[in-house]
Formats: sequence, C-alpha cells, structure tokens
Amino acid sequence: MFVTPPGPECRFVRGLYGPRGKLVEPPPLPRESASVNRATFAARFLVLSAVFAMAAAAGCDRSGQADRAVFDSGYAALEAGQWDQAVKDFSRYLRMDPDSPNRGEVYYYRGQALVHLKRPDEAKADFLRAIGAGVHEPVDQYARIALGNLYYEEANDVEAIKQYAAVLKNPHSEVPVPLVLLRTGVALQRLGKWDTGKRYLEYLVAHYPKTAVAGQAARYLQADAFSVQTGAFSSRTTAATQARQVQQAGFAAQLAPVSGNGRPLTAVQVGRARTYAEASVLANRLRSAGFDTLIVP
Repeated sequence: MFVTPPGPECRFVRGLYGPRGKLVEPPPLPRESASVNRATFAARFLVLSAVFAMAAAAGCDRSGQADRAVFDSGYAALEAGQWDQAVKDFSRYLRMDPDSPNRGEVYYYRGQALVHLKRPDEAKADFLRAIGAGVHEPVDQYARIALGNLYYEEANDVEAIKQYAAVLKNPHSEVPVPLVLLRTGVALQRLGKWDTGKRYLEYLVAHYPKTAVAGQAARYLQADAFSVQTGAFSSRTTAATQARQVQQAGFAAQLAPVSGNGRPLTAVQVGRARTYAEASVLANRLRSAGFDTLIVP
C-alpha cells in the first residue's frame, strides 16, 4: 500500500483500481523484478479513510471537512458500482478545489466511472488530465494503462502501444505487467508486426506462467495471421452446412477445431489477413452477406 504521509498539502492515499498514425518503436521488456499486487479495492478504501483521519489529527484541513466528505462519497459510490453518483461527487470535488494537489487522482477515479458508463471520450480526457496533473506512481501508470485499454478496445493499436510503452519503460511493482505485455503483443500483431509481438508474448509466458493471461498469450503465439470466424458448432455437420452457405456467398471457407467453455467445437473460418485492419474489411463484407463475424488469430 502506498500512502503519502499527511503534511502541508494533505494528499490522499495514492489509490489504485485497478492503424492510425506512425507506429512507435516497440516498448522495452520490463524488469524481471516487476510484480503484480493483488491488494483488494476494499483494503485500499480502508487505508484511504485512515489517511484522512491522520491528516485531520495533524491539523491539515485545507477547505475543511467538506472536501473530504465529497471525496468520501464519490469513492464509496465508485466502490459500490454507483457510477453516476461517483461522477457527480468527483465533479463536485473538482469544482470545490480545482487546484487541489490531489486532482490527478480524482480525475483518474472519475475516468474509471465514465468507462463503466460507456462514455469513452470523456474517460480519455480524464485519464489525460490525471497524467498531466503530475500524479505520482503508480497512479500515473494506471491512468496510462486505462487510456491504452480504451484505445486497444477501439483497435487504435498505435495509440495503445504508446501508452503501454510509457509504462513498460519502468513499470511500478503495483502495475499488472502481464496484462500490459499481452495487450502490447496483441496490438503489435494486429498491426502486422507478428515477430515483434511474439517477443512480448514469449516474455509473458516465460516470466508469468501462472497468470490468467499466460494461457491467452500461448494461444496468440501459435498464430501468424487473422481469420474471420462466422460460427463455432458442437456438430461438425452443422459447421459444414454453414461453410457451404459461406462458399455459396462467394467466400472461401474452411473448418477449424476450436474450444469453447472447455468443449471441442468446429469453427467456420474465412481468409488469412496479415493485419487486423485487413481482417476487418473482410468481416464487414461477410456481415453484409448476412453472417455473424468474429476476428480470430
């Protein structure tokens, strides 16, 4: 747990939550000493309350107890999954004390609530504000990861890699390095940088073999192209029927063994694309022909 001691500025606990443009240089692999902290959100909330109590005892009040009450309310709403209330409370706090030395962390928390509310553009703006406000580690790195994740989900892999690279240069011990490695590797693959992406996935499997994402990385390591999957069936006969339908629509389809929820399935897959963008074009054509699509490595 990383707590800023109460003092003249009365900082909060440094709590955690956990192809466009030119491709940036691949980020460096992390130090082997990087680790994943599994502290619970609830524990961090208790420490936050303790820090406020210490600050009050030290006579550090800033704008009085009003600021603390508003922040406490927003943080409790965030913990409870009351996203709208969290946004309201954190916004109110920022209006009450716009120059607060803690504003970066508050922007980060508000950004997390906005992500849950499916307001990604506003969330991005808050994560950028958190980084620009000069928050301390590891909050700044978590803000970059959150920003990178939003870009990643949009398939804006160039921007995602930029944010992940800033973290991997010198990852804090609290940062979920395996997840950052996985998404960096996959983002590079989606840009057609298969060999470079492989480095990050291999590092993840070798250094974090017991993590949940290591299995995902192992699957991506077996691929060197993307296909568009139109269905996966427990019955090979059913899969063959759909494959004929796909072929009749003018696409070359093939059957491939896959697994779903631990069960063997037969998938119908179309094409081999070097980049995710190329696969997306094919997926759009298949959807226009009336098929469901899923891009898979």
